[in-house]
Amino acid sequence: MTAAPVPTWLTDFAGEVTGRLRALAGGLSEALEPPVSALAGRPGKCFRAMLLCACAGLAGEARDRSSWPGRRDRLVRLGALVELLHLASLLHDDVVDRATTRRGGPAAHTVVGQERAVLAGLACFTLAGMEAASIGGGLDQIVGAAVAGLACGEVLDVERAFDTSMSVDDYLELAERKTGDLFRLSCLLGAAESGAGEAVTDALAKFGADLGVAFQVLDDCLDLRADPTDKPAGTDHLLGLFGAPTLYALAADGSGELARILLAPRFGVADVPAVRALVAANGGLAAAAALARERYKRALAALDEAAGLTEPGAHRSLIALAETLWQAGR
Repeated sequence: MTAAPVPTWLTDFAGEVTGRLRALAGGLSEALEPPVSALAGRPGKCFRAMLLCACAGLAGEARDRSSWPGRRDRLVRLGALVELLHLASLLHDDVVDRATTRRGGPAAHTVVGQERAVLAGLACFTLAGMEAASIGGGLDQIVGAAVAGLACGEVLDVERAFDTSMSVDDYLELAERKTGDLFRLSCLLGAAESGAGEAVTDALAKFGADLGVAFQVLDDCLDLRADPTDKPAGTDHLLGLFGAPTLYALAADGSGELARILLAPRFGVADVPAVRALVAANGGLAAAAALARERYKRALAALDEAAGLTEPGAHRSLIALAETLWQAGR
């Protein structure tokens, strides 16, 4: 099934957010601006910003988009804020994962070194906090909680490296912090801008969190497929970072062969094809795909909880965004 097209008003908004993001990056210090600007300047989906914008059209005055010009700048700033947090997480992620490419270009740490890449990520987090404080309305506390969740996810990723007995429940905790929290934040900020009530806000928060987890599981599946525009397939395994497909396969592999390969002292790139084959043979990809579908359905069910209380056009836009993400990851 082909996803419904994302409305033009959302893609136009994404373009404005990208412009704001580049402007923010340009204000960083001379030492840290280049890696941030380079990443901000490459094509990105701005998916989180579009989620925020769609959620902002759910209730109150936002139902009449003729009222948007008066608060458009604020929405763009909020969209850039969540994308800035995402940018910061990518800079740090690539250091942790030792990825060599990102968005079709070299990963920042391969150009400026690990230390400057990490500092650039910290600068983005700091800048996001300053933006939240400047916008006001208690956003600094909400954003701070989301950043803490992102940091927790990164720590869990490292702490649980090479754990071949890691449970799927522990993995889901990691995914909820590493990815789900930022999706959830995007929806919460949009709901707050719309003036939505508690029931709608809670439903949108659940929608964002589950959609984020589904996205992370799909990304783990894609990591086992070749993609010349991003990091080589399966190389997360070299760092002991096992996604959902591998964890399912490890639990199902009665022979223990997969664990022996992954924990071998000389495990290297040449062994990755064997890992990919064993993950598939032990049903890891199929089980992970089922998990992603379950979380995706939960996200849509949460969105349906708010269907009767939301503006129909905005509701359809959120469904289109979710479908676009789902189709891209399959």
